[in-house]
Amino acid sequence: LGKRLDYLIAYPHGCVEQTTSGAFPQVYLSQLLDLPPERAGQVQSNVRAGIERLRTFQTADGGFGYWAGDGQVDDWSTSYVGHFLMEAERAGYLVPASMRAKWVSAQRGRAARWTRGEARSDLAQAYRLYTLALAKEPELGAMNRLKESSTLSTEARWRLAAAYQLAGQPEVAKALIAGQSTDIAPYTELTGTFGSDLRDEAMILESLVLMNHDPSGTLALANQL
Repeated sequence: LGKRLDYLIAYPHGCVEQTTSGAFPQVYLSQLLDLPPERAGQVQSNVRAGIERLRTFQTADGGFGYWAGDGQVDDWSTSYVGHFLMEAERAGYLVPASMRAKWVSAQRGRAARWTRGEARSDLAQAYRLYTLALAKEPELGAMNRLKESSTLSTEARWRLAAAYQLAGQPEVAKALIAGQSTDIAPYTELTGTFGSDLRDEAMILESLVLMNHDPSGTLALANQL
């Protein structure tokens, strides 16, 4: 990480994904590295700038468009931005109350209206529910409906388990992933969830750590990634 500081400590710019991805890792840098005061100040300024810039991507209904001023909500990006905002808030950054409230309202509405559609749509719903639980606004009804799906994918199952863990239901979380693999078949997706097997396995690793589940398996997956 020390060798890559110039790459990591960058002012957020571009589309909603680039802006979020530029600011997100900077939330954690001070926990991982002993940053000089000047660098630490730059990181804090960049995260605050990222939050402020993302306000220009928020649509009237509270979701987030792919470009600033875009009125069309991008489903996955709305969850991704919210994930960043909640982690930034946990780290002590100020997220504007109106921005947060509108996002929570949008996520709740989409969670309630969700029906299975295109590939990995169950992962999109699980991620949405995870971000609501992270915001301490869990939608247990929607979580229970998704849990009962007979075709729930491996990646969605792990993300939903993390949502239950955050919602204070660790036993449900453990039952949901009992005997589940952590392997994801190789793929790359340039639209939809913008995902890959590496991204999904990293999210599974995050779930394992959050749940303090199977330490040996957690370490093996971390080494694999």
